[in-house]
Amino acid sequence: MKRLIFVIPVFLILFAFCSQGPSPDEVKKWIEVVDIKTQWVQKYGPQVRPWEVVYVPSIRFKLKNNGTKPVRILYFNAEFKFKDEEKSLGYDYKAFPQKEPIKPGEVSKEVFLRCPYGFRASSKESFIHNPYWKKAEVKIFAGIPGGRLVNLGVFPIENKLEDEEQSGQEQK
Repeated sequence: MKRLIFVIPVFLILFAFCSQGPSPDEVKKWIEVVDIKTQWVQKYGPQVRPWEVVYVPSIRFKLKNNGTKPVRILYFNAEFKFKDEEKSLGYDYKAFPQKEPIKPGEVSKEVFLRCPYGFRASSKESFIHNPYWKKAEVKIFAGIPGGRLVNLGVFPIENKLEDEEQSGQEQK
């Protein structure tokens, strides 16, 4: 009898963790990546020497729940790589910016992920004219309760610098 009293709560706890929302397959069907913006953003910090600029690939996006149940996302993993290459350029990991699940029909807050590595150049102009500036892409994974990963897709990174668009809007 004592064993039964111990086994039942353990079973209930395991069942609760394993059944926290939809399966990875359901999440993949229901979640749509929307408002995607990919570009190369300037990197700042102690790794960047004063006489150079460093640009890294990045992605901004939101998630839309087209399903019938709320979907809880815990975190994102992004794998950045050059197109047609096996080796990864770098990874980014971010916790999901909202604590509540995404309800059916709702759109999430924006998620921003960027690669820690990119290209160095002496100036923005030399970066733009760099013949070795390759096409890049990013594969996004979402972590859901139960330690499961959902592949949200592979997205091409536009060969566009972050401030090109902003400076174009300022001139108009």
